[in-house]
Amino acid sequence: MGNITGFAAINTKLKAKKRNFLSDEDFRNLLTKNSVGEMARYLKENTGYKEVLKNFDPSNVHRGDLEIALVKNIVHQIENLVSYFQGDYRQFFLCLLIEYEIEDLKLILRMISRNEDITKIKDNLIHSEKYSCLDYDQLLQSKNVEQFLEHLKHTIYYRPLKTITDEDITKREFHIEMKLETMFYSILMEKANQLSKEDEQIVKETIGTHIDLINIQWIYRAMKNFIISSEEILIYCISNGHKLNYSKLKELVYSKNVDEFIEKVKQTKYKFIFPNDQDVFIERRIERYLYNLYSQLRKQNSMNVMECIAYIYFLKYEVKDIISITEAVRYNFDKELSKRYLIRKG
Repeated sequence: MGNITGFAAINTKLKAKKRNFLSDEDFRNLLTKNSVGEMARYLKENTGYKEVLKNFDPSNVHRGDLEIALVKNIVHQIENLVSYFQGDYRQFFLCLLIEYEIEDLKLILRMISRNEDITKIKDNLIHSEKYSCLDYDQLLQSKNVEQFLEHLKHTIYYRPLKTITDEDITKREFHIEMKLETMFYSILMEKANQLSKEDEQIVKETIGTHIDLINIQWIYRAMKNFIISSEEILIYCISNGHKLNYSKLKELVYSKNVDEFIEKVKQTKYKFIFPNDQDVFIERRIERYLYNLYSQLRKQNSMNVMECIAYIYFLKYEVKDIISITEAVRYNFDKELSKRYLIRKG
């Protein structure tokens, strides 16, 4: 792929799709709603989500069902992008769907650990039905972790998960989460190596920045909330970051305490993560930084892979903001305070 003519055609299609993104006014209107039903009605009647929500009755909609529909739409949009590509570029965009398979596997594992009936959650799964190679009907028949792992044999998920136990799921959910996340980014960066040199560089800057920020958040969370050795924290750090190589990660991980770690982060380009503010906004700061990074790079790179990647992530951030507003409505948060939780400024 990797040529101006090919991306010009795809970008023309994306330009039409981007008309469905919510406007600043749409977000302001959503923030005035007093129930998830009111939000769903507004999205269905006034925005590009009309088709996504065509089967929804706004007077009887559950927050979880709305969230699943919005996330499934992201998967559907990635599927559409995949159809535009062939060869190495097709493989790269197919890899983006792994993230949603991972979410489904984590959900199934959690339910198994709680001895809940997993046969009834098929409608809650968000993976790509078009491109997934996993047998979910079989996975949903698993009675325990051993059966679940047996059903994953000969898939990319078996190796990172083959040593987990029921205790891992119950007491160390992060153990599973980090193994799967490490696998996902490893495969994604591997596929990036097969793109044109220009596109490889773009992916390694953007996805590599994601990796840096995930690692910082992981180290902070591990040091603050878990009883875990520095060695184990380092093991779960994801490789192929943009600015934080193994040596720099090691220096961060072996900080004496959280305060020293934060001071070290403040010496990097990621100092924005830890201003003098509540750490409840760390994830929002990270995502807003990435949102702005994609906005900037998209303007600078109109005839390469950047436009396609930015489209996917803008859609993901939009859905996260909608979900944040549903949470604010659910807990009756102050409207002005709710704006602070949004990725997008409006």
